[in-house]
Amino acid sequence: MNMNRRMFFKSMGAATVAAAPISSALANVVSPKKWDQTCEVLVIGAGAAGLFAAVSAKESGAKSVVLLEKAASLFLNSTSLSAGSVNATGTKAQFAAGVEDRGNAAEFAKEVEKTGKGLADPQLVKIFAENSAMALDWLTDHGVVFTPQPNSAFRLKRMHGCDKHTGAQYVDVLFQNAKKIGVDIKLNTKVVELITNTEANEVLGVKAESKGKPLYVRATKGVVIATGGFCGDVNMIDKFILDFRGALTFASANSEGQGLKMAEKIGAASTHMNFAAVYGYGVPMSKDKNNRKGWIFRGHVMNLYGPITVGPDGKRFVNDDLGATSISQAMSHLGFKKVFQVATEAQLLDFMKNDPIQVIGWDQNTFKEELEEQKVFVVKADTIAELAKKMGLPADQLEATVKRYNQFVKNGKDEDFGRKYMKGTFEKGPFYGFIGQPIAGISLGGLKVNKDLQVLDVYDQPIKHLYAAGEAIGGIHGGSYIGGNSVGSSLTLGMVAGKKAAASK
Repeated sequence: MNMNRRMFFKSMGAATVAAAPISSALANVVSPKKWDQTCEVLVIGAGAAGLFAAVSAKESGAKSVVLLEKAASLFLNSTSLSAGSVNATGTKAQFAAGVEDRGNAAEFAKEVEKTGKGLADPQLVKIFAENSAMALDWLTDHGVVFTPQPNSAFRLKRMHGCDKHTGAQYVDVLFQNAKKIGVDIKLNTKVVELITNTEANEVLGVKAESKGKPLYVRATKGVVIATGGFCGDVNMIDKFILDFRGALTFASANSEGQGLKMAEKIGAASTHMNFAAVYGYGVPMSKDKNNRKGWIFRGHVMNLYGPITVGPDGKRFVNDDLGATSISQAMSHLGFKKVFQVATEAQLLDFMKNDPIQVIGWDQNTFKEELEEQKVFVVKADTIAELAKKMGLPADQLEATVKRYNQFVKNGKDEDFGRKYMKGTFEKGPFYGFIGQPIAGISLGGLKVNKDLQVLDVYDQPIKHLYAAGEAIGGIHGGSYIGGNSVGSSLTLGMVAGKKAAASK
């Protein structure tokens, strides 16, 4: 039976009153008698995507832009907690570093789609690739110093690190510029509902709560949802990311799927909800199993300096050069709850010399303390057998694994997995072992959007005046994740969403 949108909402209200909070929300989303404030563009969320959307909208001609953030600080989001790695192609920073990457957006897009196992939305990836340089160059022009870095997913150095080694730098730069150009930023203001004209499939504005009182804000051109993902809510991890139920989380507690839930209540569609960037090298913050917060050890980066990764059986099980999320997927397939890395002292020191961050959330001094004290996830030994014992691995098998791998290094070819970064043999101690477990950092699923970043309803029709960007949307990453793509695509698509909203009629 064919059903139009109006019939759909009527049937929802009639059929699900007893069971569904969603139906009551649909019934209550009505315009207030009086709006407290009116603007042209309204942005929800002040992370990378939200701030860039607000700045971009204002710079694109929107006369009035309001940004609402539920937290008391702009630095409690996932962007600020990140190491600040961003991927882009054709940037000023690349050119300055001698990396000629102009005109390669199509190649960059293919690399992203390949890593996403062919499940990414090609039009979103295309928009990201073609606009990524513009986003990073804007930041470069506003004082951020980027350094191109290698990433095994890319042919060229398309990952960029920033000079302060934290995503909080982007938040600060965007925030300062937003204030300068007149964006009205309201902290401690939580949006609780999208106000709609259901008959016209149109969003009119929002209902928010500020200082215990309701605040109704009208947006005449568009509302941009940039509220982040949902991996800060372990219940949502367990509900949607079925392969990693019980995983640790590194996401901000504010990443609770707020925008997704609000939009779904007015009939918005979601996509890719069963995918997340689950890193293989998680480190628990507490010995309390009920506390699922953790840190991310950048073991996937350390592996580029030569260390190897093994499973609980002491055997290599994957190409060590792969990204952390590919490692975790292999772990899930094999039923591994923990993963183990082995490094020589030379490899470890090379990693620390060239990369300032080893554990996201720690400075390097904290990491050095862990190397000395070995209290959390590091062990040290003079022999491979002793290291295996400390990590709880079968010593004879780990010794056999290392012996076989050493021969690969000498021959210049990894016959088991074809890895590229084989730097040094494991013949002379001391050796370091690192113990990790799956940790969810970024949800890859979220609201379904079109090429203009308009949110689509369950019939694949755009909801008028409703846009979304950043971790709140699904499809940009596909079924797997490349480090640097989350903040990179959030900045880029946030910028594009702001422009689109400002141009809306």
